[in-house]
Amino acid sequence: MADFHIQTHNQKAVLGVALSFSILAVVAVSLRLIAHAIAHKRWTSSDYLIIAACIFAVGLQSISITGVFIAGIGYGHVAEIVLEYGLEPITKLSQLIIPLQFLWVLSLSCTKISILCLYLQIFPIQWVVWSSYATISIIVSWTIATILAGSLICRPFAFNWDKTILGGSCGDQVTSFTVTGIINLITDLMVLLLPMQPLYQLQMATYKKVTLVSVFGLGIFTCVISALRISVLSTMDFTDITFTIPKANIFSGIEPCLAVALASVPMMRPLLGRSAAKPYGSGQRPVNTESKSPGPKGVNDDGFERLDDDTSHLWLRPLGLQHRADASALRETINGDASEGDEESLDRHEVDGETNGGGIKVKQSFHVSERG
Repeated sequence: MADFHIQTHNQKAVLGVALSFSILAVVAVSLRLIAHAIAHKRWTSSDYLIIAACIFAVGLQSISITGVFIAGIGYGHVAEIVLEYGLEPITKLSQLIIPLQFLWVLSLSCTKISILCLYLQIFPIQWVVWSSYATISIIVSWTIATILAGSLICRPFAFNWDKTILGGSCGDQVTSFTVTGIINLITDLMVLLLPMQPLYQLQMATYKKVTLVSVFGLGIFTCVISALRISVLSTMDFTDITFTIPKANIFSGIEPCLAVALASVPMMRPLLGRSAAKPYGSGQRPVNTESKSPGPKGVNDDGFERLDDDTSHLWLRPLGLQHRADASALRETINGDASEGDEESLDRHEVDGETNGGGIKVKQSFHVSERG
């Protein structure tokens, strides 16, 4: 097996990008999960999908690193490598391109579906829900089509790396990569634009709305990388693959890792700690001038009890035991036969805020709902 020394700029660029962006993706997902732990938030399908996407992205970068050392990625032209090392590195690189393509599409599809699952949780709007499901269907179809194209473009399959097979043939691989890249960019834009209208319609301070839109709009950077990747793919030449693949390899590695990192940013809010806002809003704490003595422990002077909250998220919990109490004032007349609505006769018997024989009637009821 050939062992290539690291001596060219292209080799160093591929290795640098692979290592740095792999670390970025892993750190971003780790911070996302730490934020969940701080907020006592359970993992959802969105979290499991982003973890899978991170694994696929790091796997892709691992293959790129392997390709630099054993397959001559960025080392030089094919003719030079064949003269020095023989055909083995070229064969190995042709084999590595297949899992590179599969891991690329699997990582991106898991990331996008993870984001759409998040939309389904936080935007309970009918058109957003249906649009999210429709987009997920398109992404799944694109993923299957890309894997099938990579598997069937050369017949027999081994002709991908063994061009000596008689009767073997390959389709236009560069065009196949370009088409899948264009569809990928379209789905990127669909996922990016889907939440913008609901975010714009939120009733909140302008600066908060701008912040939310900015956070959810970070995916624009992935769209830019996707567009650059498409332009770079057109420069690939499979007859001189070791020399022309480094740029395409770099952008194909940056895109899924960056997508994983940016998809995790909106979930990192608990890492910033609890809000520094005053418990009484922008105004001053109300003062109860009539209070003569401090109230019970935990109760403020205004009669309200301050609730402790260790999380920075609001949770909607299903109702269990429900307790309801109704109170009504009862008044009696002297003769006990006052007509309904005769308020004058009732008021005449009220002395110093009390009623003769009256009182307060409290009706309590409980409702227990059982969940299967």
